[in-house]
Formats: sequence, C-alpha cells, structure tokens
Amino acid sequence: MKFINRKKELALLASMDESTQQSSKMTVLVGRRRIGKTRLIAECFKGNPYLYFFVARKEEKLLCEEFAGLMRETLGIPVFGEINRFKDLFALLLDIAGRKRLTVVIDEFQEFTRINPAIYSEMQDL
Repeated sequence: MKFINRKKELALLASMDESTQQSSKMTVLVGRRRIGKTRLIAECFKGNPYLYFFVARKEEKLLCEEFAGLMRETLGIPVFGEINRFKDLFALLLDIAGRKRLTVVIDEFQEFTRINPAIYSEMQDL
C-alpha cells in the first residue's frame, strides 16, 4: 500500500523526535481506528532504530518476555535474567535511555491497564 499525503504529520513527528536530543519526551498519537497511526510512526522512523511494542491482551509475563526479546533483536540490548513485570521492563528501558538515545513506540498503550491496573502508577513511580 502506498503511503501518501502525510507530509505535515511526518514533519511534526520528526520535529518532536529532534527535540529529544536535549531531553526525554513522550509523544501521544491518538485518532480513530484504522486511519494509519502505526504506519505514520513506521514511516517517521524508517531507517532509524527504534523499539516497537504492541500491547496484546496477554499475560504480563508473556508480554515482558516478548518485549525483552525485541530489545535483544532490534537494538542488540542485552537483557539478562527474566523480566516478568512491566515495572522491571520500564526500569531497564529508563536505565538504557540514561546512557544512550532510545525511541520506544508502544502501540495500544491503553491495553496495559487491562493486564496490570497498577502500571501507570508504577511508571510514575519510576
């Protein structure tokens, strides 16, 4: 499928990405279903390494194992031991981001609360 007519959106996302050179940022992209949000992000970061996590309706332990595997495969980030909780996964990501630039895309972010209702508090605590 051809990607067309999203120059303004790509420029906006690119400018947000550039602004993370000075400090960390969180960008939230929302919109109706099936309008190309995920594709827009993929186009924006094409050619640049980034982590893409899709939050499926699975057990927390299974998702953490998948995400840790993606960290190893996509960015070559060593993950030692087992990570069974989102809190531990985000603590590791924060530690890595303190040493090098890291872009993390979380698709279906709202699904975290179905899996672990405390996740937003745990992220805030970190």
